[in-house]
Amino acid sequence: MGKYYYLLALVWVFVFPSIVAWLVFSPLIPLSALIPFVVSVTIVGIILDVWATRHGRKDRVWLWQFNPKNTLGVKWFGLPVEEYLFYVSGSIYMVLMWEGLQIMISGAPSWVYLTTGVLGAWTLIFTLAVFLIRPKGDRVR
Repeated sequence: MGKYYYLLALVWVFVFPSIVAWLVFSPLIPLSALIPFVVSVTIVGIILDVWATRHGRKDRVWLWQFNPKNTLGVKWFGLPVEEYLFYVSGSIYMVLMWEGLQIMISGAPSWVYLTTGVLGAWTLIFTLAVFLIRPKGDRVR
């Protein structure tokens, strides 16, 4: 699992549920509103992430870093490519889930409740699983 750990975690926690949420909620959400949000979140997040990662190299106490054993090894601006995927898929998923909740509040059909609940449970379960199945040597001491 090693170098694919972060990528697999992202796929299971964000990418897969984003695809499912997109299939369900995309007719209800204008793409023209989603794209600027995703782009702005990604740009701001990457800028802050690059700063935090570079700061971490100078400070012994700072814990912001990426374990090269758990990433593919390809980096842009000092960040693994998986981090870019995190911002894109995470922001898409957050918007889709938020819109799903808004649709539920406004009196949605039962399939919207079911889909939103299943996706929310999926994310919680796999977020927990990602921390429980970390590769050896990555445990907090």
